[in-house]
Amino acid sequence: MRGFLLPVFLLCACQVWKPTANTEYQPQALPMGPLTIGAWLPAGLDQFRFGPADQQQLLDLGLNTLEWVQRASQDSATAEEVVMAFCNRAGLRLPVYYEPRGYSPYDKLRNWATRTEVDSAFAAAVRARVQGLHRQWGAAPGFWGYLVGHEDYDRAFYPALRATVAILQGEDGARPALAVGRLDHFRAPGEFLDAFFPAAGAPNIFQHEHYVFRADLPAAGERVQQALDQLGTSYEWVARRLQGRNGRWQAIVQAHGEWRDGAQYYRKPSAGELRVQAGMALARGATGIIYFLYSSGVEELLDEEGKVRGHWTYEGLVDAQGVPAEGFATTRQLNALLRQAGQVLAPLHFHDFFSSSRLRDHPLVRKGEVDLEFGLFGDGEHPTHLLVVNRRPDQARRVVLELSSGTVVDALQGSPLPTLGGQLQLALEAGGFRLLELKETTP
Repeated sequence: MRGFLLPVFLLCACQVWKPTANTEYQPQALPMGPLTIGAWLPAGLDQFRFGPADQQQLLDLGLNTLEWVQRASQDSATAEEVVMAFCNRAGLRLPVYYEPRGYSPYDKLRNWATRTEVDSAFAAAVRARVQGLHRQWGAAPGFWGYLVGHEDYDRAFYPALRATVAILQGEDGARPALAVGRLDHFRAPGEFLDAFFPAAGAPNIFQHEHYVFRADLPAAGERVQQALDQLGTSYEWVARRLQGRNGRWQAIVQAHGEWRDGAQYYRKPSAGELRVQAGMALARGATGIIYFLYSSGVEELLDEEGKVRGHWTYEGLVDAQGVPAEGFATTRQLNALLRQAGQVLAPLHFHDFFSSSRLRDHPLVRKGEVDLEFGLFGDGEHPTHLLVVNRRPDQARRVVLELSSGTVVDALQGSPLPTLGGQLQLALEAGGFRLLELKETTP
């Protein structure tokens, strides 16, 4: 099918921008795939709690993935087994983290992937543990993949990570390995990505975490935009580093408040701030949105001798008693939108990201208001869809797009958007986003 470039420009009576540089992105070889919508679980946090009320609330949130379960037990089952059984029944997914049944607590795949030496016995030992995990979980419908890394930044770990990933591919090539961290905190990000993303086989998944809503950050103004600049730069750095690699990335977004030894460190994001994190990640090709954190409670921090050295208190989407808290309703509404967007994006490829703060000569958007971002998606060769993100989390906006040709369709509703004199008015929620399909005008 012949592609097209639909010239578009945004008009406003105030500031405008004029792109000056060429795009640096290339269309991703991998399609977006099914959108992951998940949450870090630890239900009850300091004490495992996973009764009917929590299970129903997780379903109400509209998630399709759960992650991170405590090392705990309920009756004769581990917490991981309890949560996997729920995922099996409910159609959700869970990556496994703990050691296979019968092995020591130091035999998690992560323990092996963070060794500093890879000796002659390494491959056989890891293979036995992978086979044990597959025997334990292989028949479970909810078994998604293997969580092998969490903030393991030391470059001395990378040879063991590479070897572990290679063994996983050989033993269970249908499921991904997953690793969590902030990419710019790795001592050698390129070496880490080389180790984690083999050139062939099932694409692995890197989940990038970066939280910017500190306790002293105001709800609006220049400082909020500066914080979002930091977040956007971080997301874009991940997207650029994954260019040409056989892998995908997902965003762990801040949905929590946090106190460290009694002093507030992070504040809970507003509704618009939750939305803008998701929109900014999608605009840079993220294939999943993972919320930190579902639960509320206290985490004890231990020193090397096992003594308590501090307490961090988290306020998540439900309170310490498991009752929906601030952010729960917004997350549920956002997830309904993400499920719709995910269905449209799944077969598409991420093509490009551009914004009103980082300007370049783009054929689709020639002028525009400040504080807008754009993600471009298509069939791998030609662009077909445009994601428009409002970077003002405190302000709903109505922007005007002036089109020189073509038809624009609301990609989630399937209906053409009316134009007047060639201009399209597009309403955006505070921090919200809209997905547009760009179609040629047929004679």
